[in-house]
Parts: sequence; C-alpha cells; structure tokens
Amino acid sequence: MSGWHKRVESAKLLKKRKFANEVHDTDMVQNRFFCNRNLRFAFLGTLLLLISSCASGRLDPLKPVGQNAKDIDGIMRLSAWMAIAVGLFVGAAVIAVIFKFRVRHDDDPDELPEQIHGNKKAELTWTLIPVVMLLFLAVATIPSVFDLHDKGDGPTIQVTGQQWWWQFSYDLDEDGQSDIITSNEIVIPVGQEVNLEITSNDVIHSFWIPQLNGKKDAVPGRVHHWRISSPVPGIFYGECTEFCGLSHANMQIRAVALEPADYKIWQESQMAKSTIPTDETAKRGYDLFGVHCISCHVINGVYEGAAGGNANLASGVAPNLTHLMSRTSFGGSLFELYNEDQSVNVADLREWVRNAPGQKPSRPENRQGMMSFAEILNGSELDDLVSYLQTLGGKPPLMPS
Repeated sequence: MSGWHKRVESAKLLKKRKFANEVHDTDMVQNRFFCNRNLRFAFLGTLLLLISSCASGRLDPLKPVGQNAKDIDGIMRLSAWMAIAVGLFVGAAVIAVIFKFRVRHDDDPDELPEQIHGNKKAELTWTLIPVVMLLFLAVATIPSVFDLHDKGDGPTIQVTGQQWWWQFSYDLDEDGQSDIITSNEIVIPVGQEVNLEITSNDVIHSFWIPQLNGKKDAVPGRVHHWRISSPVPGIFYGECTEFCGLSHANMQIRAVALEPADYKIWQESQMAKSTIPTDETAKRGYDLFGVHCISCHVINGVYEGAAGGNANLASGVAPNLTHLMSRTSFGGSLFELYNEDQSVNVADLREWVRNAPGQKPSRPENRQGMMSFAEILNGSELDDLVSYLQTLGGKPPLMPS
C-alpha cells in the first residue's frame, strides 16, 4: 500500500473514532439527562405524595365517628401494622443477605455456596409464618366484616343514586310509600344504627361517608343493604366513589346527625306540604317555576305533575324541592346554600339557576343534569324565581361549622 493510501485510511479511521467518541459522549449526556430527569420525577412524586398526605379536607377516613367506621379503621390499622412489620423484616433480610453473601476478592470462582434446596426447616419456616399471619388477620377481621351487614335498630332509608345526585326516601309508617323525600343530604338520628337500602336509577354508583361507614355500591336493579350511625350530632361528608360519568367528582353527600328529639321535629317539618306564596315577587317566581321547572322537579302540595300527581314519588330526573331551604347545600351538595352568617347564598343560587351546566358539567340534553336558563330567563325573572325558591321550607336544623 502506497503512502498516500495509508494516509487516506488513517484519516478514515481517525474520523470513525471521532464519530464513535461523539456518539459515546452523546449517549453519556442523554443517559445522564434521563437519569437526572427520572430522579427529578421521583423527587417530585414523593413531594406531591407528602403534600397530599398533609392535606385536610371534609372527607377524613382517618377520623372515624360511627362504630362501623371505627371497626373498619381498626381492621385497616391492624393490616397496615402487619404489612409494615413484614416489609421491615423482608428489607432487613435482603440487606443482611447482600452483605453476607456479597462477592469478595478472595472468593474461589469455582466454589459453589452452600445449597439449601430441600431444607425442610427453611421451607416450613417461610411457609408457616405467612400462614399464621393470615390466619391471625382472618380471625381478627372476618367477624367485623359480617357484622357490617347486620341490620340495625334504627329507621330504614332508601338511597337512590343517579347522575349526579342522591335521593333519600323515608317510609315512616312502613306502608310501602315514601313519606319524606330529600336529596343529597341524609338526616339520621344520633345513637341509632340506620339501615340503608341502596340502589341506582342509571349506572353504577358507590355510596361512601368515610366517618360513618365504608363504601357500598349502588347498582341498577339491585338493592344493597348497609347501615350508618353516629354517636354525636354533626354533619359528615361523603362522595360517590364509583366513576359514573361527566360529573362523578361533583356527586357529593352530606349526612346530618340530629339528637332524637330534633330528628322528630325534622320529620314533622318535612311532612308539611308547600303552599302558594303571597309575596308578589315570590308569586311571580312560583308562576315561572310552573312554566319552566315542573317537568323535572316536584314540590309537594303545589307542583306534583312531574311525579304523576303523587306526592310520594320523585320525578326520577331532578331533586324534590319541597323543603329545599332546610338543606345546607344544593347542586349535588357542591355549593353552600347559606353563607357563614347564615344568610341565604343568593348569588350562587341565582347563578346555578341561570347556568347550571357552567357550574357543574352535565348533559341536560340527555336529562343528565339541569339545563341552562341563561337564554330563557331575563335578570328580573331570575330574581323572581330565586325569591320563590327561598320560600321552600325552613332553616336547616344544623349548620356546617
């Protein structure tokens, strides 16, 4: 090979080496970048987890109040402590094995470590320990699981879920007809195990008030029995926990626990029917309600057309509004009905009537959620309608703290 050819080949070889080095450097940079990015994501995920664990909200399963919720909390804490103990033991064992059997510079590469295959003591140990732990957990939890389904000594309330609100029906005289119908706020007496008969009108929902009991699915065509109780008066919050469509996250629940005497007063007040208002503004709103709202809503005593003329039935489309103002919330318990000074939250109520889909995503064209009246009612008509709504029922027996 001539000198000229040697120089050409050397130049080509040098160029290949330079290219290989550049590729290697690029790979190193990319690997470093991806490594750093993964570390950043891991750090960010850990930080978000810590922040979320410190968040305080109305849903607080770590502070059970009802006996059923306390039983579930005890089961979960027992399971968690056992899982932590197993995790610590396994972690310590792995670290011990790594250090004891790590490769040393003076190890003979041809020498095999001691084999334990067929060691009956070792195999029995790592088989029996999990069995004993699972048996212990079963004995501690199975009675509580069955007890959660026993019938309580309190009243029975029918719970019906539908997109995206809850209906509660009370058959006080057990004649098969609902005597009280309310929505999104279930009222119960303190100190009694209230029986729930849970179902759904459309898709699968799940009823959950974490401070009173665990979750129970609401399934169309089936009735699931559950119970809740509270030893103290108060308002407890819950949500639908089965994804059910567009406004699943906005399908909230409130349970109002009253002393037995207050619960009796509440029952009597809820049995009263509505009357036609005498105030001129409210009367105009009453007339507007009869034009625009009665195809979906029921008001016992005056507007029962949506229920086929039977005040004991709900429309199946929208909440019964007979005693709207005796509740603390509206819009699927998404909005407060009263301000902190206990005055009516007129601004939010008016905006809800004007444009409900803008406040809570829905599909009114499919009869899933309230329609917008922004292009139907003018400002004064909205004021009249809201004025009428404020005449429906008295003040709530218990206000949120």
